[in-house]
Amino acid sequence: MSKGWLKDGPDPVLSTVVSLKEKGIHVNEKDLDDAAKYTGLAEDYTLDPDYEKKLVKKIDWYILPMVAALMSCQLMDKTTNSYAALMGLRTDLNMSSEEYSWVGSSFYLGYLVFEYPAGLALQKLPLSKTLSAAVVIWGVVLMCHAACQSAPTFLLCRTLLGIFEGFMNPAYILLTSQWYKKEEQFMRTCFWYGSQGLGTLLGAAIAYGLKVHRDGEHSFASWRLFYIITGVITIFLGVVSMLHIPDLPVKAWFLNEEDKRCCVERARHNQQGFGNHRLKLPQLKEAALDPTTYLIFIYAMSYAIPNGGLNNFGTILLNSDFGFSTTDSMLMNMPGGAIDVVIPPVVAIINHKFLKDKRLISMILVNLLCVLGTCLLIFTGPKGSRLAGYYIIYTSTTCMAGIASIVSSNVAGHSKKVAVSTVFLIGYCAGNMIGPQTFVEAQAPTYIGAKTAMLVCYCVGAAAMAAMYLIYYARNRERGEPPAESGDLAFADLTDKQNPDFRYEL
Repeated sequence: MSKGWLKDGPDPVLSTVVSLKEKGIHVNEKDLDDAAKYTGLAEDYTLDPDYEKKLVKKIDWYILPMVAALMSCQLMDKTTNSYAALMGLRTDLNMSSEEYSWVGSSFYLGYLVFEYPAGLALQKLPLSKTLSAAVVIWGVVLMCHAACQSAPTFLLCRTLLGIFEGFMNPAYILLTSQWYKKEEQFMRTCFWYGSQGLGTLLGAAIAYGLKVHRDGEHSFASWRLFYIITGVITIFLGVVSMLHIPDLPVKAWFLNEEDKRCCVERARHNQQGFGNHRLKLPQLKEAALDPTTYLIFIYAMSYAIPNGGLNNFGTILLNSDFGFSTTDSMLMNMPGGAIDVVIPPVVAIINHKFLKDKRLISMILVNLLCVLGTCLLIFTGPKGSRLAGYYIIYTSTTCMAGIASIVSSNVAGHSKKVAVSTVFLIGYCAGNMIGPQTFVEAQAPTYIGAKTAMLVCYCVGAAAMAAMYLIYYARNRERGEPPAESGDLAFADLTDKQNPDFRYEL
C-alpha cells in the first residue's frame, strides 16, 4: 500500500483532534481510535454499494473460514473429555464421579480467572498475533493431557487449557467489529459461532474411529491418542491463523489500496473504528453502571449452565438415559453438531428477510423453542420425543451467537467493549462451571435435577433478552433518526452512550 497520504497534507490524527475540539470534545492523540491514523485513506471517499458488496464477499472468503475453523476446533477440544470418558479416561485415571464433574468446571475456572487479563492483552497487543499465540499454546496443553497419569494432573491440564482458550471468544468479537458493519455482524457471528458444530462432528468421528478400531489392540490408550490428534490440529490452525489474519483491516495482505480505503469508511459508519490501546477508567465505570451489561451476564450464565452440563455429560446421557451403546452414543451427538452448523445461519437469514433485522426478537423465539425442547426432554415418555427435545436444545447456539453480536455492535468505546465482553464471558464461564455440578450421580441415569435446571435457565434467558430489547428500543427512540453522514465522532473512541450519533441494533 502506498503511504504517500501519510506524508502529503495535514496529519490525519491531528486534524481529527482539532475537528473534535471545535465540536466541544477535548481529546488527545492517544485517546483516538486506531482508525483515526488512516483517515487520509478515506478522505473525500464515498462508498460505492456495488464495490462495497464485492469487498464484503472478499472479506467473508478470507476471514470467516479461518475464524470458523478456530471456533470448530475450540468446541472439539472442549468436548474431548465427554468422548474420552467413554474411551476409558475415568477408569485409567481412577477418576471418581465428583472428580469427573470437576473436569468441566476446572476448565472454566481457568477461563474465568484469566478472562480479564486475556481481554487486556488483546487490547494492548496486536490482535491476530496474540490470538494465534494463544491457540498454539492451547494445542500444546491439549497434547499434554495424553501424558496424565492421575486425576489431579488431568485437572491441572484442563485449568491451563481454560486459561489459553479464554482468548478466543473476545478475539472473535473484536475481529467481527473491526471487519463488518453493525447490520452485517449478526449473520457473520451466527456463521462462525454455529461452526462449532463442525467440531462436534469431527470430534465424534475421530472418537468413534478410535473406539471401534483401536480399543483392546494397543497398550497406548485410544483416549490419549485422541488428545494428541486434536492438539496437533489446533497447533496447525494456530500457525495458519498467525500467517493469515492481519491485526488491522488496513494491514491486510489480501486487500488492495482501494479496499483499505473502503474498510476505513465502513469503520466510520459503525461509529466504532478499529480499537484503542489505552485502558480508560471512565469507560469501565460506564460499563459497570449500564444495566445491559448485567443482562448480558445473566443471559450468558443462563445459556452456559445447560451448555456446560451437556458438553460433559451429553454422551453419557445418551448412553445411560436413552440406552444407546457406547459407540452409538458418540455417533448420536453428530446430529446436534449438524444443528449447530445449519440453524444459526438459517435464523439469521430469516431474521434479515422477514423480521427486518430485529435480531433480539429472533433470539427470544429460539430461546422459547429451547424451553419447548427441555419440556419434551423432561415431561414426555417416548424415547423419540425425548430425543427430539435433546436435539432442539442445540438451537440455543443461535442465541449465544446473537448476544456475541450484540456485544460487538451495541457496545462502543474499546475499553467498555473489552469490559462488557469480559463480563459476558465471566457469565459464560460461571455457568459452564455450574452446569456439570447439576448432574448428580445419585440422580443417574435420568439426571432430573440437571434437566430442571436447564428449563429454568432457558426461561430466564428469554426474559433477559426481552429486557435488553426494551432498553435498546427506548434509547434509540430518545435519540431519534441517525445522522445522514458519519463524522469525526466515529473515531474518537467514544462509548455508545457518549456518542450522540450512535444507534443500537435491535
